[in-house]
Amino acid sequence: MTLSPKIPHLRKVGDTQQLVVHGRPFLALAAELQNSSMTSGAFMDTVWQKLVDTNINTVLGCVTWEDIEPVEDQFNFAELDKAILGARKHGLHLVLLWFGSFKNGISTYVPPWIKTNTKRFPRAKLRKAGGVLKTGDVLSIFHDEGRIADAKAFARLLQHIKDIDGEHSTVVMVQVENETGLLGDSRDGSVAAEKRFRESVPEDLLHFLAQDWDNLHVDLKANLIHFKAQSKSQGSWEAGLW
Repeated sequence: MTLSPKIPHLRKVGDTQQLVVHGRPFLALAAELQNSSMTSGAFMDTVWQKLVDTNINTVLGCVTWEDIEPVEDQFNFAELDKAILGARKHGLHLVLLWFGSFKNGISTYVPPWIKTNTKRFPRAKLRKAGGVLKTGDVLSIFHDEGRIADAKAFARLLQHIKDIDGEHSTVVMVQVENETGLLGDSRDGSVAAEKRFRESVPEDLLHFLAQDWDNLHVDLKANLIHFKAQSKSQGSWEAGLW
């Protein structure tokens, strides 16, 4: 896919990537706001000049799912627009952090219509002593409804950013989710998750690790060293020592 040169993008230069904004390499001198700071335009009006005075040029701040879609299929970008226009007025760029299904391993920022419907949007189960399962405060990734709803909201967010900021590039990057994971256990212990855990490790994944090993990050290789010589599935994820 070819992006418009007007849209901020990464450009490969040798073994590195450059962030290109307005057609030129951009060095982000950035500061990050506290979790929910950017959900209030009124609050941010008291902050913008302070940020400028610190000599930064980029601000990392959140966009929360509960704020932009408080009712399913009804989107409200009023506070986000205030943030974008406020940053632009003060000559600052933004990196938006999408607090969607995940934020630091829990689902704090999902909308009320998701929080109150655990049947449609099941939660992960945390395995506790004695085989007890505790319901976690995070959506289970083994059900489609949450993923589909999140993807729809995120797509609307990106379209709105393009509509309001496409000619300005105030927003230079968007983070997709924030610290996905699970607090309180190493993995989901729900029935749906256990079913997947007992299935075979996909051959495509093992093939990828075997063929692209040298291109993997050093930390990933350290964690997956026992798979380097494994060319075919050895059964379930558990049997494969994942």
